[in-house]
Amino acid sequence: MPSPPMREELHEVAKATVRILRSCGISCFLVGGMACSLYGTSRLPNDIDMAVMTDEDTELVKRRLVSADARFYLVNSRNVWATYKVLWFRLSTNHYGGYNRSCKVDILRRGILNIPDVTPSRIRVVERLPVAPLLLLLCLKLQCWDHHGAATELRYRCKQSTDAGDINELLTIAVANGENLSKERWMPEQFVRETEERVSRYLRREWDSHGREQWRALGFRTDRNR
Repeated sequence: MPSPPMREELHEVAKATVRILRSCGISCFLVGGMACSLYGTSRLPNDIDMAVMTDEDTELVKRRLVSADARFYLVNSRNVWATYKVLWFRLSTNHYGGYNRSCKVDILRRGILNIPDVTPSRIRVVERLPVAPLLLLLCLKLQCWDHHGAATELRYRCKQSTDAGDINELLTIAVANGENLSKERWMPEQFVRETEERVSRYLRREWDSHGREQWRALGFRTDRNR
């Protein structure tokens, strides 16, 4: 069975994706597990999630990547009703027994999954890669935790514990870095409000009093309910 991508391979995939998107004039940054890892969380992800600040159709953006680099390719979704293709990047087979190995690349257009518009000046750079601002990443991770918990399919609900692990580590990193919501007033008010509602649900579910103080230290309300 093919092994998952190594850290250096994830960097290779991310750099190739960023290079092509920038050549097309598309601002982009990492979100998801790869972004968490770059900030210092312990879990190594299996794929790449790239947010793109464009209104261009996502499928067209994927085709741009495939046209620019033969290591990118598209396959049909496992969902027979889906109208989108899944983007993959071929990895080297050296030292891995000749298996065909690939890394999935998710392209997330602004507005999708409530990803707000982020100007280039607000995008962080970590290890020479563009990354979502830390508090935005934390909010998006919390949203994933919430969505996975509400999913009807068991395979998605099972991801909640992984999300919680990332969230708890990001919380500690954000507090240590002196992050605060007052420094991120550009984030949409509704987005922040929905995050605070999720924070309340998260704390009730996780029973973490220390986490409550961490969220408060970052400037978030922990008592907001729908």
